Amino acid sequence: MQPRLVDKLAVWSTDPLVGSSTPGARILLIHGMSEHSGRHIETEQALLQAGFSVVRFDLRGAGHSGGRRQWIERFDDYVDDVGAVYRWICRELEPRPLFLLGHSLGGAIAISFLQHYQKAFSGCILSAPAFSLGGAINPLTVAIGKQVVKLFPTLRVSGNSDKSAISKDPQIVKAFLEDPLCCHTNTLSQGKAVLDQLPKLPGIAQQLTLPILILHGSHDKIVRLEGSFELLQSFKSQDKSLHILPGAYHEPHHDIESSDYFQSIIFWLNRQLQRS
Repeated sequence: MQPRLVDKLAVWSTDPLVGSSTPGARILLIHGMSEHSGRHIETEQALLQAGFSVVRFDLRGAGHSGGRRQWIERFDDYVDDVGAVYRWICRELEPRPLFLLGHSLGGAIAISFLQHYQKAFSGCILSAPAFSLGGAINPLTVAIGKQVVKLFPTLRVSGNSDKSAISKDPQIVKAFLEDPLCCHTNTLSQGKAVLDQLPKLPGIAQQLTLPILILHGSHDKIVRLEGSFELLQSFKSQDKSLHILPGAYHEPHHDIESSDYFQSIIFWLNRQLQRS
């Protein structure tokens, strides 16, 4: 399926198969760092089979989208990408309840985006949202990057996380490393923009009141589970919950616990629609 281009962003919009129930809601999916939205096909398929529509896209500099690979000058560049796709949805697609789903870096982007757009969404799902970095992130690389970014913002460094920490399935790790659409080097400017934004997330969360579901693997070494507890406490939402996936690594949609992950999301979405 060929993507649509929205402000140089590759966008895919999919509805359930003809003959299935009328879609009750649409989910806008935001992928994580160094990857692309095509790595979330399993999530898309689970949602489609449950009767939901899905819009996914590649952030600038990722996957099929335009732009310098893994480059932003400011974190709001990513927030602007979500805004462009959201406005395209409003212009081109049939109106229906809209939910946001962000994985890892996509979770941090989702929280930041909702600071100004929460009234447009019926709820938000955060999958291992980037906030508190885990032991799989190399602290030396981070420290050095912070020192030299002003002199060499375009300098590319090797991805600073243990890739085996994404999933217990070695085939998933192998596929990630060999995926030509993934980028395993990051610019210092991108790294600084992301690291500067993460401490701001609890303050932004305190402004959000829409329903929130956080899912996090108990054995995530890339983003610490404790950070999701802190974020959960920060949200002002009356309807907020944290679902811990025992034994899961950083990508629960690619781990042995994936069925629990998908079922939890679908159950929560159906509950939100019933309540509304």
